[in-house]
Amino acid sequence: MQFLKRNSVIALCACLVLVQSCRNQNESLPDLTLTHEVSPQPPRVGQVTITLRATNASGIPLTGAHISLEGNMSHAGMVPVFAEATEIAPGNYRAIMELSMAGDWIVQVHLSLPDSRKLDHQFEIKGVASA
Repeated sequence: MQFLKRNSVIALCACLVLVQSCRNQNESLPDLTLTHEVSPQPPRVGQVTITLRATNASGIPLTGAHISLEGNMSHAGMVPVFAEATEIAPGNYRAIMELSMAGDWIVQVHLSLPDSRKLDHQFEIKGVASA
């Protein structure tokens, strides 16, 4: 019985280590501020421009990041849309996203920092109107 108990504890520890190592490596970065702006306003079906501004806690622009965006309708079953942001000025990034349908959208921002840290940020684009 003692043998089974010890093996169960070992198996549990091994599972916890495996789960921890497979965990998403994205982290919360309290020293980073990410703001967004969508144009045109109000947003319409078709191309929208998403401008992102990334700064550290001191307000210094974050340069050299890689930013990709994924847009999903707020209801299931729709095909996502993707865009890549380009740095247009220090800490300012711009992407063109093609919104294919009227309604509410959820945009996931996938940010990779020059020091290899990663961050995911989410925002909504509500009330996208028909073209």
